[in-house]
Amino acid sequence: MSSDIGYVTYTLIALVAGLILLPVFLDGEPDGPALTLVHQASVSPTRRKKESAIYRSRDTPFGFPLRQGLGIQQGYSKRNGDVRDIWRVFMQKVGQLHTILGNDKVVHSIDTLDAEIDTLGDYISTLPTSRKRKVVAAYLPNSAENLVAGFTCAFYDFTFVPIQYPAEIEIVEEKLRNTDAEILIMPAASLDFNELKTATSLKHVVLVVEEGSRHLDFASEPNAPVTLKEWHDIAANGKKGIRPEKLDESQPHMLVTSQNLKLQKNEVVPYSHVNIVSAVSAQATSLAPKDQFKPSDVFTPAASLADQFTRIVTYTAMLSGCTVIVNAVTPPSGSLQSSCENAIPSVIVVPADTLANIHRLSKAAQCELFHEWMHIYQLRKLVRYGQAPKSTGFARFNDYDRPNLGKNLRLIYVAENPAEGTKPLTCNMLNDLRAIMFCKIVYAFTYPPAAAGAITQTASYDYRSGKDTATFKDTHMGPPMSSLEIKLKDAAEYTVDNEDEPVGEIVIAGPSVTTEGEYATGIIGRWRGDGCLALGSKD
Repeated sequence: MSSDIGYVTYTLIALVAGLILLPVFLDGEPDGPALTLVHQASVSPTRRKKESAIYRSRDTPFGFPLRQGLGIQQGYSKRNGDVRDIWRVFMQKVGQLHTILGNDKVVHSIDTLDAEIDTLGDYISTLPTSRKRKVVAAYLPNSAENLVAGFTCAFYDFTFVPIQYPAEIEIVEEKLRNTDAEILIMPAASLDFNELKTATSLKHVVLVVEEGSRHLDFASEPNAPVTLKEWHDIAANGKKGIRPEKLDESQPHMLVTSQNLKLQKNEVVPYSHVNIVSAVSAQATSLAPKDQFKPSDVFTPAASLADQFTRIVTYTAMLSGCTVIVNAVTPPSGSLQSSCENAIPSVIVVPADTLANIHRLSKAAQCELFHEWMHIYQLRKLVRYGQAPKSTGFARFNDYDRPNLGKNLRLIYVAENPAEGTKPLTCNMLNDLRAIMFCKIVYAFTYPPAAAGAITQTASYDYRSGKDTATFKDTHMGPPMSSLEIKLKDAAEYTVDNEDEPVGEIVIAGPSVTTEGEYATGIIGRWRGDGCLALGSKD
């Protein structure tokens, strides 16, 4: 008996085959290997009494040295290098530095900026100071001058003090006084010299004057208690200095002021060249190869360069030869969109509070059932298929109140700093933000008194959701960076005896750590079974 297959049957067969086969062709590969998220740290086989095992990055397991240098090729060997090598590599890779001024973009000549390093270095070298080593404070917004000032201090062996801009005059006074800075670089007419002089040892000021105001003579103030000189005058008429070949490694390159949670007071933390380059090197290699900085990337620090994590990531971008675009407008004084809209970046650094605020506003804008369905679909792609949502026209139809940062954004760096009291971003919040911003997010744990750069950092493809409850919001900060190692110690009621998830005080050691030997942070942490560090405990 013969049977005919009609067009209805063919249609049904085609639909079933399509439902089975289309996901195979359209879903693609996950952003990273899921199995690597199960064990993200290298754990020592032994531990001491009242201490957890020591955890390291899988890049530097036990038996291998921690990452402590840039690995600059010199002949047949490699050397660790110092901060000066970051600028040298940036020039060799023909990186670009741009500045956003309102709606205009200024493209700087790297050779001109390199010459400014020498003229500024020579000028500062000739200034009389009470101490042999010169301490140079930079009270500047994100700008080319801010970066040039830092590298000038590196090449001419000065101590560099970055200060948040803008800030209350009392805060500037405190930082100048605590660091004994006698030289200050600042925008013209931004501070009252007479008020500063009464509380600090300030003797010399270099004024950064905008191009449209250079017809005014800001350096001729007759009653100024300090010597005044304009930056552009030094650059145009100054003498080029001779860069010293060797640095005094016993002296700090940078001084960072931060709250010490254990001592419950502000302290001045010295950062050596080794601390900084080891943190930069660890950051440059921490991500999966396809997510690391590339020369084709456009990087914008949408946070103040006075923040040490932001500066470390900026140095990492320069080391990779990226195009670095800086804007004086950064959160919290300005919006995230205004700091990035004319840059069209592919990688940015954002303050944690800014991302938390974006999450709050964007979630509040989901007011219809369609928006909820679209968001659930995007989260499903993240958690189940391990793929960051793409910025398609259909996806952008979703009604989010999101900042417009351009179509090229692929990666956001954000850090939690307990010294600043930032609220943690939970795993579920980070996934919401990935769906909102259409990009990957790297979440780091930093604590400036303890170490330069990040202490731990999440993988760029770690999209696992958290187990939030009414009393506990699940979050983790990722595994250790390759420039240090971490363990927990018993502290008060917290004990490391729990073999599954030990809880105790975070203690770190390594090249990026600010002290010799171990540094006890006073912060309570918890090791998860996957080798990631979480702050606090579940109790």
